Amino acid sequence: MNGLETPSISVAICTHNRWRDVERCLEALAPQAREEDLPVFVVDSGSDAADAEHLRRTALAFGTRYLRVNAKGVSRARNVAAGVAEGDWIVYLDDDAVPDPTWAANLKAVLSAQPPSVAIVGGKIRPRLPPGAGGVRLTARWKLLLSCTDAEGQGEVPKAFNICGANLAVRRSDLLAVGGFPEHLGRVGGRLISGEESYLIERVQEERKQTRYDSRFAVDHVIPEERLTVAWVARRAFWEGISRVRIYAELGRTTPPDLGRAKLTISLPILSLCSLFSVDYKIRRYLAAGALLARCASVWT
Repeated sequence: MNGLETPSISVAICTHNRWRDVERCLEALAPQAREEDLPVFVVDSGSDAADAEHLRRTALAFGTRYLRVNAKGVSRARNVAAGVAEGDWIVYLDDDAVPDPTWAANLKAVLSAQPPSVAIVGGKIRPRLPPGAGGVRLTARWKLLLSCTDAEGQGEVPKAFNICGANLAVRRSDLLAVGGFPEHLGRVGGRLISGEESYLIERVQEERKQTRYDSRFAVDHVIPEERLTVAWVARRAFWEGISRVRIYAELGRTTPPDLGRAKLTISLPILSLCSLFSVDYKIRRYLAAGALLARCASVWT
């Protein structure tokens, strides 16, 4: 494909026990997906029987395909979708993402312009806050932990931009070539180990492929009220610290100096003091605490 041709694209929504979120996503997605001829898969990752039946009926009502994966885990669900889809690209949407009205058309334009050297393109993800939360100030670190990245423009990752899996396009051949998403990473139930996108970026870069960000295909990410609390972001940051260490273990690489035990141990008292005055320092404190614990014990098993 020469970059001027229109690639074939499939869309996957991976979900667990959240059929109402899927319904809201499909209300925005399904009409434009039909118009742009994009097949859509709803991948049920081990939902309970009642929720699974709601998901099946919802997928049928919107003319999308329902896939059942008996085991829980977002990475496993994403890999199943990649194995079933037939497009040149597979695009992953979180179940609580709401695509813009121009999402599908802009997505096709963006992916049509990508040279073969580009394996991943992340789109814009805006936080959609609950009613009455307009005064909440989300820092850039907090947004990332909410899987939101809403910068304008286009460019390479991670040099100038970040990407998140809530709105993520991956070239299927490159994804399959590196073995898919790591199934020991990614959300499973209440365990908040993440980092599957970071792992994938590292793996495709090992194959001399590029990752880019493009704000032209955008979604809103619906944020529950409980994720706007300091307690939630602290817990999420703690698991992010564990995830960062786990990524290097999955890649078979030496942990970098900034995640060294000595540096983490020394930095924690300083971050703890600074966290009294800044939520960003509190996030950094819990990141460091999670990373240090992960360096000292196999907490992810």
